[in-house]
Amino acid sequence: MDLMTDIGNADQLTSTRAENAVLSAKCKELTEKVKELTLENQKLLAEVEMYRRESSLSANNSNGASTSISATTGSLTTAEEDEEEEAFVCSGNGMYPTDPAVTLSNLHGISNPLCCSLNADDTLLATGGADAKLTLCQWGSALAPTEDAAKKVVEKAIKIACNAPVICVGVSQQEKGSTFSIVAAGCMDGSIKLVGCATTLGLEAKVLVTDNQVKHGKYVKGIAWSPIAPLLATASADGTVILSKVSDLHCKEENADSLAATVDMVQSFHLPGAVESLCFSNDGNTLYCYARGTPYLSCFDMSSEDDNQQKFKMTKMNLNGTTTGGFQDHVSFAVLDMSPSPENKYLALATDTSRNIILNVETGKQVRNLYGHQNDGFSQPKIAWSHNGQYIFGNTQQDNSLVVWDIASSQIVERIDDTQEKDGHSGQIRCIYSSKESDTIVTTSFDKSTKIWLTAI
Repeated sequence: MDLMTDIGNADQLTSTRAENAVLSAKCKELTEKVKELTLENQKLLAEVEMYRRESSLSANNSNGASTSISATTGSLTTAEEDEEEEAFVCSGNGMYPTDPAVTLSNLHGISNPLCCSLNADDTLLATGGADAKLTLCQWGSALAPTEDAAKKVVEKAIKIACNAPVICVGVSQQEKGSTFSIVAAGCMDGSIKLVGCATTLGLEAKVLVTDNQVKHGKYVKGIAWSPIAPLLATASADGTVILSKVSDLHCKEENADSLAATVDMVQSFHLPGAVESLCFSNDGNTLYCYARGTPYLSCFDMSSEDDNQQKFKMTKMNLNGTTTGGFQDHVSFAVLDMSPSPENKYLALATDTSRNIILNVETGKQVRNLYGHQNDGFSQPKIAWSHNGQYIFGNTQQDNSLVVWDIASSQIVERIDDTQEKDGHSGQIRCIYSSKESDTIVTTSFDKSTKIWLTAI
């Protein structure tokens, strides 16, 4: 009887394995079909946008205006716009970071690094990780011509314990008269950890002791420092954006390991959905925010000297562009990351529909739409500019590549991953940061490494 039972179990196991093999093959076939349909859907969306633009321009055409739609790119072409967007007429000069000059492995031990940022002069690297640590290091020492240079940087890195995993990080401009810049780390529990850092005489880091703590009701989705003032903007999944002024840094006599600072809440904004991304304009006069489910960017005026309500007046920048006419109340994507261009005229937007957008902030026009990668609502799309403003860097969920677009042609010019000779990441890229000081890109990845990319000489 036992023998018959064993034979029956063996037959059942063999049958189950055969069924699993068939199902696996079917799943693989369906996965490929989904990819094909996704690409086809993107093409159809581009055609729909082109037809919308044609419809909205019919009035202009009836008046004899010279306006056309490109059949290949769907871009609006007028004499006026050609003059306006002349910055993207010529292809890039080929100068952008492609050399992973420094690889810092396991800055967060066995945990993944989730975010990264540099200070104003690029000497300090700040990363946050799933280990609930803020890690600070002087990455430049890893360029020394020794085999263990990068390992020593990792070993000397300062680690600051936080209340929860750190999912966004930002470094302030150094306040006048102070040797410290401030690192802000946004955590999954809604808390903000503030740390003062100096690199003048080696790396020094001290936790800021404040009377007021910046705290959100849900996890922090974005952090941005004003480039012209000690003003910190933090965005949360609870739909709030908090503006805080951090000033008056000084050492506490009774505790040499900490700094005292004054943190004043300047204003809080309550948006209709989770605030997915935010950034300041490079002149600090505007704060751009995106709340999930809205068809616009919320633009807050930081420049007015009137009363508080006027100073932070909000205007809406329609994400459907100025030429779609009548399609103002719905948008088919969410903006999960954004970055201002070096000359401050454009915003680069990373969306969850395998589409990156270059937006003119003066006119609201979509200057370019960049395709060829894959990012959906379950991914973490990131975006950054090259220092010369001619290229865009992004990630993709389909592989481990750092993707580079030439903005003028809207074409991908390079995909850098670990299958090439350039030693890219072996895991998907989680965060991308572009220096405002030099042609330097920082990436963190699920391969547990952080890479600093420089322009090859």
